[in-house]
Formats: sequence, structure tokens, C-alpha cells
Amino acid sequence: MLIERQDMPTSQFARSFFPAAGQAAGGNLSINALLISALIWIAVTASDRHGVRAETPVDVGNHNQLFIDELFVAESHGIALKVQPPRKTHEIILKSEHPWESATLNWFTVLQDRGCIDGESKYRMWYEAYDVEGWPTADDTSFCYAESRDGVKWTKPELGLFSYQASNRNNILFRQIGSANDGSLSRVHGTGVFIDLQAPAAARFKAISQGIFANRGAPPHRIAGMYSPDGLKWTRYPEPICDLFADSQYSGFRDASTGDYVIYGRVAGQIGRSSGADFEHFENLTPVLNVTPEDPANSNLYNSAVMKYPYAPNIYFMFPSLFQRIPDTLDIRLAVSRDGVHWTRPDQSTPFIPLGASGEFDSGSLYMGQGILRDDDQISFYYSGSPLKHEEVTLEHLAKRENARAYSRVVTPLDRFVAAVAGREGGNFTTPPLRFTGNYLQLNVKVQPGGHLRIGLLDAQGQPIPGYSVNDCIPVVGDSLSVRVKWNDNDEFEFPMNAVMRLQFDMTSVELYGFQFTDQ
Repeated sequence: MLIERQDMPTSQFARSFFPAAGQAAGGNLSINALLISALIWIAVTASDRHGVRAETPVDVGNHNQLFIDELFVAESHGIALKVQPPRKTHEIILKSEHPWESATLNWFTVLQDRGCIDGESKYRMWYEAYDVEGWPTADDTSFCYAESRDGVKWTKPELGLFSYQASNRNNILFRQIGSANDGSLSRVHGTGVFIDLQAPAAARFKAISQGIFANRGAPPHRIAGMYSPDGLKWTRYPEPICDLFADSQYSGFRDASTGDYVIYGRVAGQIGRSSGADFEHFENLTPVLNVTPEDPANSNLYNSAVMKYPYAPNIYFMFPSLFQRIPDTLDIRLAVSRDGVHWTRPDQSTPFIPLGASGEFDSGSLYMGQGILRDDDQISFYYSGSPLKHEEVTLEHLAKRENARAYSRVVTPLDRFVAAVAGREGGNFTTPPLRFTGNYLQLNVKVQPGGHLRIGLLDAQGQPIPGYSVNDCIPVVGDSLSVRVKWNDNDEFEFPMNAVMRLQFDMTSVELYGFQFTDQ
């Protein structure tokens, strides 16, 4: 049962569940207040009385919840989940400038890492650059480093760690890594970097990349792991961390939800995943995302770009590039998950980041970089763009300055990736039963001019709770990341701890992104 209740007078059990109200009235609740409290309590707990078992509730507690999939949509009419593409800033935040970058820039990672550089720097970047002189050999790739105070203006510090063309005045960390003694020295390709806060200081930074391990036989390429105390001086593990080859950029992190390490990579046009209790041993990647019949014919996926979203519980984003062989387009799409294993693609015909117009730097092909950066209530993602199409990437084309791949940035308001949308004709939906804590309900929502949103509280059986129905709700209007819902000028409610109820939304010209129960 949701609440164990013995038979008692209405005033007694109302006071037992609403002590604050009793204290506010000097210990004397009015008859009306007691009756309302009783009715609410009965409504919220009715679904579990007389042996009737309610639908298993979704436990939302007092955490931020996003409408990224259909988890919170039990019944609906006139509602659709729509991808909300971020705004392109059109900034060129990093481009080829030096001889070791003369062919192209490639995969990169950005991280928010306050204090690890000099106590002040906020943002760090690791990226791959190819030079014309080395292309294409096992020694054509420089693993490079940049940093920024604001995430917009990036500098390439002279690190003095590697000698390139007889000079160490560069930002190169290394060109090849591994053991030259057994033929396992290899360039770094597809590297994804992450910070492992639970690791010993010597391995606080970790990276996943393609590597050569000659002692494993032909072909020698496997998935390699690296570690570093500071993100600058790197060591490669002597053995592969996964006895498999995958391409594009690898993604990896330590999942706080499970404690395990997870890695993602592209295998045969699909995105695969593996997990392990330690960072040195992973089983082969298992496919978790592929194209579907709803995608254009002759298409497949590149680049995993998986990131766990840090600002809502158990949400994972993947930003694969969808490659359409005809007409040779490569733009960035969105996939979502609540466990990192099972993925869906809401509104999958809509690019998350579309190709630029003809003549723009990102008109030919796009890849998402790794990393989510937050500045107050704004989220930044970084991506690379080129005017070259996928099939045009040859040294002849790359060597032309006008074809250079560059990094740029897109921004979006906090939590606004997918929305439950109702148009001018209106729509409505009801959530499954929700188990929550808190006395207030707030929404992340944008109501277009002339539109409105009303919310009703229902018991687990779907019956309106007195005083909190859709008709009692003051219409929500405007654009807000955290607007509080009111019923008859009252925004506060008191329900038993871990109460269960449903939410009913009635919407016209609305984009609803998320909700949260709070206690203040």
C-alpha cells in the first residue's frame, strides 16, 4: 500500500499528514481545510485501497525530468515529440593554423575542468590534426591541446613536449604512442577523453583511441586505452582494452549510475557499446543503435558522440552523424536513452544540427565533438564542419585552405533538446502514475503568443484531485525555464511523503520540455 492508515477521525489523520498546516493555524485546522486535506489524501491513496493494485509508478522524486521520449506520456491526443535544434553561433572557435595542421583537423573533446590548469582555466580541448607531409601514414597525426577561459576564444599553448620539424614550440602532446620495441607504436585516431574523478591521481584523465598491437596478429588494430595525471603527459596501456577494431571517434566515461566504465564506437555502420568494472578489460562492443526503415535508403551512422547528461538523472545523449550515400550528406542527429543501453530517436527525420547553406564552412559534412559545457542556463555543444562532402575527402581537396574543417559551437537553453509539442489546434496528454516528493510543481516551457497551458493533478486512477483540476489551473503563458504552476492562485500543495499521482496537460501552441516537483 502507498500509506498504511488505521480508521481515525478526519481531523486526526489530516493533521498527521499536514502538520505544517496545523501549526500555521495555531494547531486548529478549519473544517473546510480538514475536509480538503482529507479529500486529497483519499484521492491520492484510493488506487491502492480494497486490494486494487495500481500501475507501477515512475519514481521522479524531486528531480528534474525531461520529455526526451514517451516515458511520461501514457495517453495523448494532438501531441508530438519534436527535436529542438540548438542555435548555431557561426563562430569559428578553432581552425588550422600551423604546419602540423596543414591537412585537416579531426576528432576532438572539450571538457569543463576548473582549476586543473592554473586554478582559473575553465575549459580544455584535445584534438587531432593531420599534416600534408605525413598523409597518409602511421605518423601523420598530432594529438594536440588547447584551452579557453570562456569556451569561445581558444589558445594553443606552446607546451614544449614534442619536437616537430626540429622545434618544440607547439601544442602537440605526441604523434605516436605505445611501444616501439614490439612494433606497437601507433598514431592516435578517434580519441575520446574523459575525467575519472574516482581514479588514482596518476590516472585521473583517461582516453580511448584506435591503436596498433602487433603482438595480436593481423590486422593489428584494436581499441587502446590511455591514462594521464594532468591531461598532458599520456601513457598507453600495454594491451588493448578491447580486442576489437572500431572506427570514428570513441566515446567513454565512468557511469556514476552503475560505477562501471562504458565505451562506444562504430562497428560496421552501427554504434556499439561495452561496459566493464575496470578500464583495461572490455568485451566486444554490442550494437545498440542502427538506422531504421524510417531513415533514407542507403544510409548508415558515423561517430557515436555519447555523453551522459549531468543536469537530469539517468539521461544519455548520442549525436551520431547520419550519412546518406545519395546525395552524399552527413549531418548530426539525436538519440536518447535512460540507461545507456536502450536507445530511441525521437523525431528522427529532423537533424539536431543541420548542414549549413552552400558556401558556408559547414555545408558539406558535420561531426559532433565530445563534451557538454554549461554557462549559467545555457548549454554549449561543439561540432566540426567542412564544405567537403564525405566522398570528397582526399588530400588534393584537403590541402586547399577554403576546404578546411573547423570547429564551431551551438547553444541551447538548459534542458531544451526535445519538447512535447501541441500546435494551434491544441492537444492534451496524461502521464503514468508518478511517485514524487515536494510541495510545488515547476515547468520548463515555452508558450507561443495566443497559446496556453493548464495542468491538472489526478489520482493514480486518473480522477481529478479536488481543487487541483485542469479547470482550477491558472493558465501558464510565456517562456520560462522554471515557471511555477498555480491552481486558484495557490501554488502549494501538501501530499503524503512519496505520494503517487498523475499529471494532466492541456496545451495550445506549447513546447513543453520538462517538469520538476520541488519543496521550495
